[in-house]
Amino acid sequence: MCPRGSAPLKHCVHSRNGPNLTTRQLATSHVCLGTAASHGTQQGKEKVIVLTGATAVGKTKASIELAQRIGGEIISADSVQVYKGLDVGSDKILPAERGGIPHHLIDILSPHEEFSAGDFFERARTATADILQRGKVPIVVGGTGFYLRWFVHGRPQTPASSPESAQRVQELLTQAWEKEAAAEHGALTSEQKWEAGRQLVTSLGDPGSAERLAEVPGNWYRLNRVLEILLSTGRPLGELNLDVEAPLDYDFRCFFLNRSRLELYRRIDARVEAMVCGGLLQEANWLLGEGLQADAKCAARAIGYRQAMLFLQRCRGDPSHVTADNLVQMVRDVQAASRKLCHRQLSWFRDERLFKWLEGDRPVGSIVDDIVADFSSPVNPGSSHDQGMLTKEQERELRMYVTQLSHVNDTDIQQSLLQEVRCMIAKPPMVA
Repeated sequence: MCPRGSAPLKHCVHSRNGPNLTTRQLATSHVCLGTAASHGTQQGKEKVIVLTGATAVGKTKASIELAQRIGGEIISADSVQVYKGLDVGSDKILPAERGGIPHHLIDILSPHEEFSAGDFFERARTATADILQRGKVPIVVGGTGFYLRWFVHGRPQTPASSPESAQRVQELLTQAWEKEAAAEHGALTSEQKWEAGRQLVTSLGDPGSAERLAEVPGNWYRLNRVLEILLSTGRPLGELNLDVEAPLDYDFRCFFLNRSRLELYRRIDARVEAMVCGGLLQEANWLLGEGLQADAKCAARAIGYRQAMLFLQRCRGDPSHVTADNLVQMVRDVQAASRKLCHRQLSWFRDERLFKWLEGDRPVGSIVDDIVADFSSPVNPGSSHDQGMLTKEQERELRMYVTQLSHVNDTDIQQSLLQEVRCMIAKPPMVA
């Protein structure tokens, strides 16, 4: 019998931060940080905390205790948690788990809406000013490096999109597709159209952006925006980089939580299994029911949702695809994509000089102690410039790394998940 409703399976417990972490008692002697006047440095700039790290490192627990300790409010810098209904796959912190701490930029958009770095900048900066005005400490938490760079250094002056520029981009893409179709002597697949679009970016003088677009296949919003900027400015996006040497308007205290790469990979793999068992497929099915297809919007391109939606679409098109092997492969695909994201995050923040790296494999209270101490200091500690590098032995361990499934390889769990998939494809959800 098909389970009623869309309640998530309970075969595995969905734990936000992997293995439970021991939390130290809050410090008995508080530094008084709860008023706006105490946030300023000797230069009079108000302090803003930025807490980031690779996916699954343990940012959420640390941010909650930090906010409780210093009278802070949290601004989410997560590109998926902005969407309503995407809870399990984004590892969204539930209201009951927030410890009474206000959270901003969570559940603010429909999955049908796009969300860009520019959108984040405007909303996050507005929230920051509001939090400071009320005498609280803004704590920006998330792992989206592009968002955080713009948030700290300001957004570059790029031309606004317009109906005219969008039409010009579409005309150029159509011409590129027609030329490619003639060369192929037939209609193009969506993948071929995407590659033709990337080649167009290269031909307009921005091979760097074309290479970065290869990491987000199907993100037409981003490709179109790159083309609009190229047509408007005639310059590669790399030449529109932020001036990271310019004075900052706030005293940003930036921290990067880190763990050994091997431990991060294990935590990521365990989290993905927990998400699949805890409701990811149901949320992906809901997105399909909203009329979205994989890669169609930002929400449907997100890691986890994209793979789960593709899996369900294939199962719906061919019921013989509903097998344990294909289910396990979907899980492995999400794990692999998440580990690649982890690698990109580590590489990105290794070069960010404002970020002080902190070891995350210790009690949360100890991590928060270090952050509070640096926050209280009149001097910004910044980066030591030698963080996150792997030894040869660590590189060898990672090359030999193999995912060890702990839940989805269980026959009973597989059959329960597959039965739920059969129910989903037997009665496709009504398109909103």
